Amino acid sequence: MPGLTDAIVSEVRKYIFDHIAENTTPPVVEQIMRKFGLDRASAYEALLKLQDAHHVALVRGTQRILMAFPFSGVVTPFRVSAGGKTYYANCAWDSIAMHLTLDKEEEVNSYCHHCAEEIRIHIRSRQVVSSSPRDAIVYLALPASKWWEDIVNTCSNNMVFFSSQKHLDEWKSRVGISGGEALTPEQTIKLSLPIYSTKMNLDYSRPSKDKLQAHFESLGLTGDFWKL
Repeated sequence: MPGLTDAIVSEVRKYIFDHIAENTTPPVVEQIMRKFGLDRASAYEALLKLQDAHHVALVRGTQRILMAFPFSGVVTPFRVSAGGKTYYANCAWDSIAMHLTLDKEEEVNSYCHHCAEEIRIHIRSRQVVSSSPRDAIVYLALPASKWWEDIVNTCSNNMVFFSSQKHLDEWKSRVGISGGEALTPEQTIKLSLPIYSTKMNLDYSRPSKDKLQAHFESLGLTGDFWKL
C-alpha cells in the first residue's frame, strides 16, 4: 500500500468533493480505502489532515465526514437545488457559496430563523436573480476569530437566514442577543469568492489569513467583528 503523502491527501480531498458533487453525499472511509489502496489507519489519517486544514469536519469520535465545506453530510435547513440534484449546506453562508463551488445555477431553499417563513434565493452567474422574501439576509452571529473554535456549532447555530432585518431585530430582542453582522445574499456571494470558487480544483488550498483579511476589507467589512 502507498505511503500517505501530501499528494495523496490532496487527491483524497478532491475525491471527496467530486463524490459529493456527483452523489450529493460524502464517501465513507471504506470507499476512500478502496479508491486509493489505503489501509484504514492511513485513510483516517488523511481525513484528520483534511480536518486540520479546515477542508472537512468529521462526526466527533468517528471516521465519518459530517461536513466538506460547503456541503453537509446530513440533512439541514439549508437545501440547495443545482444541476438537477439536491444538496444540503452546513449553514446559510454555505448554501449561497455552493453556487461558486459547483459553478451551476442554483436555488436555495431555507427558512427564517425567527418565524420559519420559507426563503428562496435563485442564483445564476454569481448574481442573485430573485429572493423571496426580497429582504432576506444572512446573519453571522459569531465574530470571525471565533468561527473555527467549534465549526459545527458555528455552522449549525450561528450562520442562519432571516426574512428581514426586522425579524432579526425581533429575534435578537426576544433571545437577548446583541452583535453579529447581517449580509445580503449579494454580499455573501462576494464574501465567498476566494474561499469557495476553486474548491473543485486538485490544487485548492484555503486562502491565508492575510489574504482573507484583505478580502474582507476590500468589501468594506472592517472592525473587530471581521478580525481573524
